[in-house]
Amino acid sequence: MTQQPLLESGSPALRELRFAVIDLETTGGSPKARWGKDGRFLQPSEITEVGLVRLSGLVVEDRFSSLASIQGFLPEEIQRLTGISLPMLAGAPPWEQVALKLAPRLEGRIWVAHHAPYDGSFLKAWLPEGVWRRHRLICTRLLAKKLIPDLPRRSLADLCEHLGITNTRAHRALQDAEATAEALQHLVRRAEDQGLDGEAFLAAGDVPWGKV
Repeated sequence: MTQQPLLESGSPALRELRFAVIDLETTGGSPKARWGKDGRFLQPSEITEVGLVRLSGLVVEDRFSSLASIQGFLPEEIQRLTGISLPMLAGAPPWEQVALKLAPRLEGRIWVAHHAPYDGSFLKAWLPEGVWRRHRLICTRLLAKKLIPDLPRRSLADLCEHLGITNTRAHRALQDAEATAEALQHLVRRAEDQGLDGEAFLAAGDVPWGKV
């Protein structure tokens, strides 16, 4: 099935686009059960935290964040990286409740993430197909490749450093979503300077759901 762009006929101006910038923290690298390279069977990873920043054009409208309780294991290296601990998750709502609050906030938006194939794989696995299927997913890493071609590394930390963005709590979902949203604002301005319209901008960052 082809990806539905959620755009009216014709190409919109960049500042007419409505974005939902998403960041997820998880227990591991994949939402699918799989065999590891060492021969161990790996259970599906779970979402521990979601951060969301919604924008209309360059204007931030609101923010949302929530921890989510998990059924499985939270590796110590993930706890050290994110600062999210098992006691914090023990008092958090289950993902089903978080999803019920998240899904309406995503409706009618273009979904944005940094390294979107990763976040998109979890959104695809942990949200109903009727929610994700009708939305467009774009990646700020791909946009940076198009709009800042001389940038040698394009991790969120590298992009923030290049653009002068301060992220004081990296690897927490809301703070990473805020940093990604600020990077998106910079990229929209660069696209305007380069004469890109809305569709050309989105095409540069497109991540088809079939490749997630």
